[in-house]
Amino acid sequence: DVGLIADAMGDEPFCRALVAAMGAGRSLRTEAGSMRFNAGKNYREVVGASLDQPAPLRRLTTSSNSISLLGDRLFLKAYRRLQPGINPELEMGRFLTDVVAFAHSVPVAGSIEWLAVDGQAWTLALLQTQVSNQGDAWTSTVDQLSRLLESTGDDLAAADDAIAAMAERMQVLARRVAELHAALARRTGDAAFDPEPTTAADVARWSAAVQTECVQTLQRLGRPHEAWPAALTELAARVLAAAPVLRQRIAEAADGAAPPHLKTRLHGDLHLGQVLICRDDFLLIDFEGEPQRSFEERRAKHSALRDVAGLLRSFDYARHTALHQTAQSAVDQERLAPLARHWEQQVRAAFLQAYGSTAVQGAVYASDADFAAVQPLLHLFELEKALYELRYEIDNRPGWVGVPLAGIAVLAGLSV
Repeated sequence: DVGLIADAMGDEPFCRALVAAMGAGRSLRTEAGSMRFNAGKNYREVVGASLDQPAPLRRLTTSSNSISLLGDRLFLKAYRRLQPGINPELEMGRFLTDVVAFAHSVPVAGSIEWLAVDGQAWTLALLQTQVSNQGDAWTSTVDQLSRLLESTGDDLAAADDAIAAMAERMQVLARRVAELHAALARRTGDAAFDPEPTTAADVARWSAAVQTECVQTLQRLGRPHEAWPAALTELAARVLAAAPVLRQRIAEAADGAAPPHLKTRLHGDLHLGQVLICRDDFLLIDFEGEPQRSFEERRAKHSALRDVAGLLRSFDYARHTALHQTAQSAVDQERLAPLARHWEQQVRAAFLQAYGSTAVQGAVYASDADFAAVQPLLHLFELEKALYELRYEIDNRPGWVGVPLAGIAVLAGLSV
């Protein structure tokens, strides 16, 4: 027999039928369960009259999921890697849209779930508003910093005004992240989201996990890497020699009483690439969490400072990426590096100041003193993220090993 295999998500009538089934609340029985089509509270507002006639369909091919854009209103995502349980992106989207009305994430308008006969639910698809945007914050940040390095070179004084403007923009992002954490810290009666106090046992468990990651990562770093340049090999040796300092700093995070801190749900994989620029403001996207973790791990309450640590590490990657794009030689790299470091220091300080102030206003922390008291936890999560990055780069992008390695060196108190 001659036939045709096609992806149904590339078929406009099929995608339109899925969206219509959500609005109708349809249920389809299957051999081993049932398929449920669900509409969110804002379904009518989001969909409007867009199903009344055929609309152009475009595909996004940069995702590991299957994404179809229907007209200029609807964003339909079918998950390709299915796991039992509610997908954190759907659960977070429903909570942020329907419960706390968080304005700086993309609204969720509907979903498709399969309910097995044993009661286990599987998330199949998600419907969201299609948001007009000016790109993501990662691309914008790297481009702006690259232009700054090209135009001012090693003149720090000449760059101060431009850096101040970029730092001010990052303060807006910091406020949005703090507002997200304040929304997730609200008590609504939903046990999956209600905040819990952080205990000394929690911090001890987090510290022990990072200790294990540190040992495993440094073991991998200590293996022979003949292809590495001499400077990188030397930095790796310095970091390995500083292992006792790293372990001591990890242990210090668990010293003393529990910090004045809440465990909440969080984004879980927050970096500049997960932020859209929309009308001089920011939208936070992709609440799936780290894809290599199980749903159970991604749905667990933890410290929201892990989101902050992810963005701070993203600033460091942006600095190195802009340097790589701008410098034409090793001499250029050395000449431009001080300005790039100065940019990161200013942006980092501005971000943390705005985040802390807004988080206190949103009752995430009771006072500025309480936010200051949890800084050892933030350093712990920065190191955790940098250790993960180092393992990833060793295995996948050896040319980028120097970025997280330098970050770990700084956290160990080394000069780089």
